[in-house]
Amino acid sequence: MRKGDDKRMISNSFPSAIKALGKIEGFKNDIKTYRSSLSDVPLWRPGDVLKKQCDEALRRIDRLEERFERKLVVTILGPCGSGKSTLLNALAGIDGLSDTGIHRPTTRSLVILSRDGSDADALSRDFGRENIKVVSSHRASSLERVLLIDTPDTDSTEQEKHIPLVHKAIEMSDVLICVFDAENPKKRDYVDFLASYVRKFSGESIIAVINKCDRLEERELRERIVPEFRNYIQEAWQPESGDIFCVSGRRHLHDPKWDPQALPKHDFDQFDALRNMIFGTFDSPGYIVDRRLENAGSLRNWVVDEIRAEVEMDRERLKTARENIRAAEKRALAAALSGLSGDDSKQLLGVNVLLYQKLAQRWLGPVGWLIAIWARILIFGVGIAAVFRFGNPIRQIWGIVSSLRHFKDSRAAVVETERGETIDTALRDYRFSIQRDWPDIGEIRVKGRFENSVRRIEEVISDGGTFTAEISAIWRSALETTIEETSKKLSGLLMQFLFNMPVIVIMGHAGWVTAREYFSGNYLSSGFFLHAFLTIGLVLFILFFIFQACVRLISGADRIGGKAFEKMKRLMDQYPPLSVNPVIRQLENILMMTLPGPSADSTDIL
Repeated sequence: MRKGDDKRMISNSFPSAIKALGKIEGFKNDIKTYRSSLSDVPLWRPGDVLKKQCDEALRRIDRLEERFERKLVVTILGPCGSGKSTLLNALAGIDGLSDTGIHRPTTRSLVILSRDGSDADALSRDFGRENIKVVSSHRASSLERVLLIDTPDTDSTEQEKHIPLVHKAIEMSDVLICVFDAENPKKRDYVDFLASYVRKFSGESIIAVINKCDRLEERELRERIVPEFRNYIQEAWQPESGDIFCVSGRRHLHDPKWDPQALPKHDFDQFDALRNMIFGTFDSPGYIVDRRLENAGSLRNWVVDEIRAEVEMDRERLKTARENIRAAEKRALAAALSGLSGDDSKQLLGVNVLLYQKLAQRWLGPVGWLIAIWARILIFGVGIAAVFRFGNPIRQIWGIVSSLRHFKDSRAAVVETERGETIDTALRDYRFSIQRDWPDIGEIRVKGRFENSVRRIEEVISDGGTFTAEISAIWRSALETTIEETSKKLSGLLMQFLFNMPVIVIMGHAGWVTAREYFSGNYLSSGFFLHAFLTIGLVLFILFFIFQACVRLISGADRIGGKAFEKMKRLMDQYPPLSVNPVIRQLENILMMTLPGPSADSTDIL
């Protein structure tokens, strides 16, 4: 019956184990995500330590997965004289499995208690056979699905040798039983020793045991010692540990060997409840899965809490640095925009060329022909002017010829010089502004535990190429959009009709007269055609002059530049050149680690 029940329990535990392994993989991914975020902030000094903690947590979870189908490992910890070995023998139900005595340290190596010697083979390999002592007995029926580990004292004269073994035992455990001496439960060094470990375990995986409780008065134990001890370890460990049991391990040995001068003072003893918890609840297959799942979740939460605690220490300084950076960006961009607006005179000719190119593409009729000719003349004029500027004259002359041959592709060649000089001015003003503000910002970040290198402005804007390209693209976009809108406004059908109609009427009249006389057999003199041509040309030029006046009045180059400048200001409000810098981006990445993320709430039992 017993074996059949066991088989059903094991069979039913398989789906839960598979689900648990999937959830544990999710915990590992959470840790890897945080580690990746820490790798993105190499200038933040605490990052290296936190990354090592992430690696340690991942290693421990990997080890936990490796032993997922093994028996539950329960480790008993305690200082000298707390009665660990006595309690362990009592739990196993066999006196003398783990040595007891008055000589300290009583336990000099890890003692693994099991029902069958082969049960401890995996742990023997992990610890090293020279560091452990395996004690097995088929009479210990309670150890069918549990391995008990008795650890050396944490505060003995040989603690330097023992502590690494205790550390490893804790790492390999599913449940910790922390034993305290009832006569001195608030032993600070022992509580402090355990503090860094209990946070890596689920609360239900940690049991505090006040041993030798029969040596104290029952009323004092219940009303004062236990409540004060509970508050004490809750404050010291955080989060709160699991249950607290008051026991007398010696009472439950077959031969307790009482000292006649130290007989029990009362019968208050929670040993049976402790034993039932370990061997009636902990050793069930489903509970083993739950313990390991929760311990993996606790490791994940420990990593997250450590990272957030470190970030919280610097959060206010880093937030101040971020606000100062944003303010510095606004001032620097205002200075850059001021430099752009101050160079409007250099841009007027290029703006006119671009505008007339657009108009030439939209206008039809005689006035449209003249606009196209005028656009080519402007291109040629800009090219001639460029020859007399600094640079390679042969290349500039070739640019003129190329622009006339490839009219549609001439836009960049026409305004490149003007735009380059303008953007250089903007970049210069931007850098000067940032250089004024950066010392204070860098100092705040150093206080936020960034490397001293963040004080150097070269780390932030060492290369103006990216900024120049981006601000050029923004200016070009704003200017092109404004010119496109202006050309549409000046190319309406009504406007084209009004300006083209006088010339078309004169041309139509001259053509009608010419055709009429031709079919009548009368040939007109050359003077007629000369006068007709001059009249058409005169009217066309007057109309074009009026058109130019309208262009200048309604949407001159200075007006287009002003509108483009306003568009650019709106676009620049959304452009954070400092914040996208890798050095500055690290600050944002650190602050993002304080946002809500994985928490203990997500470690619910499957």
